[in-house]
Amino acid sequence: MTLSKLQLSELLTVYGDVLTDIQKYATAMYCDYDCSLSEIAAERGISRQGVRDAIVKAEASLIKLEENLRLAQFIRSLRVALDTDDLNLLKQTVKQYVSKE
Repeated sequence: MTLSKLQLSELLTVYGDVLTDIQKYATAMYCDYDCSLSEIAAERGISRQGVRDAIVKAEASLIKLEENLRLAQFIRSLRVALDTDDLNLLKQTVKQYVSKE
């Protein structure tokens, strides 16, 4: 797994609904609740390897989605603009995202 748990959790929040149920559940438990693969496997009644495979496939899907759509990056940029109360940055962020092909 190449992303940190925090990065993976962020992408899961944005794109999680496109994953299978087991991919979404296993990734959420692994990242957000710091469960081990064995704990998740016992909870779901599948093998530890099955859990690992689900998380690895989920990560690959989430990375590909972010590379193509950049929604997580867009949301991060919006949060910075809103947190700093910078209307110009907000306009620029939206304009950059909307104008991309």
